[in-house]
Amino acid sequence: MRSALLSDSLGFAQLLRTHRDKARLTQEELAERARLSVRTLRDLERGRTRYPHRTSVRRLAAALELTGDDRLTFEAAPPRSLGAPAVAPPPEWALPSVSGTVALSRLPLLREIEDTVSVASGGGEPALVTVTGAAGVGKTTLATQGALVLRQRMGLDVLFLDLGRDRRDPRELRDAVRAARIGRMTSPVSGGRCLLLLDDASGADGTAEGRVPPLLALGFTGVVVTGREPLAGLVPSRHIALARLR
Repeated sequence: MRSALLSDSLGFAQLLRTHRDKARLTQEELAERARLSVRTLRDLERGRTRYPHRTSVRRLAAALELTGDDRLTFEAAPPRSLGAPAVAPPPEWALPSVSGTVALSRLPLLREIEDTVSVASGGGEPALVTVTGAAGVGKTTLATQGALVLRQRMGLDVLFLDLGRDRRDPRELRDAVRAARIGRMTSPVSGGRCLLLLDDASGADGTAEGRVPPLLALGFTGVVVTGREPLAGLVPSRHIALARLR
């Protein structure tokens, strides 16, 4: 049984590498698109993960833009633990899983995010932090790590939204975010304070310019926006241009 499971995990690893090569993506680029850590992707491609998480597999299929039989084959390829229950997809608004390890060179950037949002915690306009850079530089990871720091140190609630995949029009999106925001205003831990993380804004079919501004008026303590390029018309409290780690 052990050898069969190992063979299955290696088969999925080869399939994953093949699709990534066809898509002409680096490991870093695919990891960012799928909202996974680079280490997780490397372990999957090396066959080190015996039972790949079903949510991770679905994210990879979407990031690779697989459709039809290719997607069905890809999602059915990973071995499953005997008797293991089906894993439900993460709830809407939940932060993606990222590495808990922070590169030393990026610690000052996390502090900048924390300081910028802390200044706005007294009320008024939300702090707006924008994080831009090429695909694969770690924008989602940095922004998520910053959100986790703020949640731990300031007790903020956090809403996460992948704008690159969300297809709601501006009004639908605003109403959905407002409802989620109102649902967190009674939290005894956060005191109603909440951070909004909008990921992959510049990948949202060119519609982000019309969808992001209305969200800034919904009473958030801070808003963090990631994308390859700055959004026209947004004046951030702090802008971070992220370079690739060396």
